[in-house]
Amino acid sequence: MAACAELALAAFGLVFTPTAARGSGLLGLAGVAVAQAFCVLAVGYGPVSLRRAEPVAVRTGVTVGAIAGLLYGAEGLAEYLSPAVTDASVTIGWIIVAGFAGSSVVAAVIASVRAGSVRAGVTAAFSNAITEYLVWYPTVLLCYYFFRTSTNIDRVWRAEGTYDDFARSGMTDLRAFVLQDFWGAGFFHLVAGC
Repeated sequence: MAACAELALAAFGLVFTPTAARGSGLLGLAGVAVAQAFCVLAVGYGPVSLRRAEPVAVRTGVTVGAIAGLLYGAEGLAEYLSPAVTDASVTIGWIIVAGFAGSSVVAAVIASVRAGSVRAGVTAAFSNAITEYLVWYPTVLLCYYFFRTSTNIDRVWRAEGTYDDFARSGMTDLRAFVLQDFWGAGFFHLVAGC
């Protein structure tokens, strides 16, 4: 259900910015669909599926992943609300990326020790990555949709280099560029996490 809801939430951006479907936009949205399908297939049928996994590995991975995803999502919201957080967003972003990688290691070690197997650790790390993604991605989209007409968005875009990236893109519609960028994140963040 979460995967379907996330795909719908990503596509919802077309209500505000239908021009995002132009060019390679639909390819980006298709990437989100692929990422969501991957989550469903991996959890249901993959080598670390819930059917084969030790419950302690899944619980550990999901718990650690939910905490990491919530922290990352909270940071994204804080960027819109606090100029101090926005100004430090690049540094904080690197800390979060390290935290994501670290959370996979933490989940893997805890599950391996508790279950006494490396397979449990791999399952926990994988569950962690998927859960982080399923928590973080809708939070980022919701923050953007909510603040898209706020004056705070200019500060966030400046801090994150959005205007520079847009200028290099050759596109003419900034909002379409941003939505396509979120769609790309919806694919690449999961791939990088797993």
